[in-house]
Amino acid sequence: MDDTDLSGLDLVGAKAYMMDFATNARLLRKDIAALDLEIGTWTKRVALAEGKGMAELAQAAKTRLGELEAKRGPLAAEAADIEAKVARIREKLPGIAARERSIDADRLLAELQLMTGELLGDDSAKLEETMRKLETETAVDSALAAMKGGEAGAPPSGPTGGGEPGQGRP
Repeated sequence: MDDTDLSGLDLVGAKAYMMDFATNARLLRKDIAALDLEIGTWTKRVALAEGKGMAELAQAAKTRLGELEAKRGPLAAEAADIEAKVARIREKLPGIAARERSIDADRLLAELQLMTGELLGDDSAKLEETMRKLETETAVDSALAAMKGGEAGAPPSGPTGGGEPGQGRP
């Protein structure tokens, strides 16, 4: 499973998802910093015990130091992995933002004209042409959404609900 797959999320949801990862990475980095302090303390204890000729105490301190260093490795690897995921998610955010704000002005105009009835006074050929264009654009939008991970079986949205030309509002 790809943790950086943002399909199906809007911009707000994607940012929240990224923040969860960033928070986990930050907590891991705090744990690593605390572990580094403890490693520093035990390193000094090893040196002190060896300096005073206490071999048994130095060996016990080395054992503890080894345990701490073994614990640090996986934490650092996990933090690096999470930070890499945050970077990949951050790279995907502009695409989600662009997808949310893309507007087709011609389609919007045609939909508004249909809703206000402005096109109904025109000849029926122009109305049918506009309806076919809207249905084609809706089908293309549905196909693009399906290719990007959207629902493939979702009915096309639009002013006609996917029906035949001329079956819109009277």
